[in-house]
Amino acid sequence: MMIVMFIIAMITGGLAYRYVGSLDESRAFKTKVAMERLSGILNLKLADDPEFISSLNTWESVVEGSPLVNNSKDIKNDGWGNKFNVETDREGNILVTSRKYTDYINTQKQTMFSNKGSKQ
Repeated sequence: MMIVMFIIAMITGGLAYRYVGSLDESRAFKTKVAMERLSGILNLKLADDPEFISSLNTWESVVEGSPLVNNSKDIKNDGWGNKFNVETDREGNILVTSRKYTDYINTQKQTMFSNKGSKQ
């Protein structure tokens, strides 16, 4: 009887471990897609209004007013519920990053995600 309970516990533990890994992978996928969409929206705004670069801290209002977004709450936060970091690089390109996504990528040995931020 104890052996049967031990085997059931081992199987349950293995399934739970894979389930948690799948949740993190889906959060990373959602984050990657949201970073790409957000980067695209903000770069379109920058192309339309070059002065936007000086008021980049208002990026959330740009997303809320964009016709490209149905639900702005989905695109303003990463898969873990944290707000994205939006900044510019030396060339003036808008970079969208997520600390949790970067941590996830750094801890994964084999993953289908390769970039640490979205740059278009």
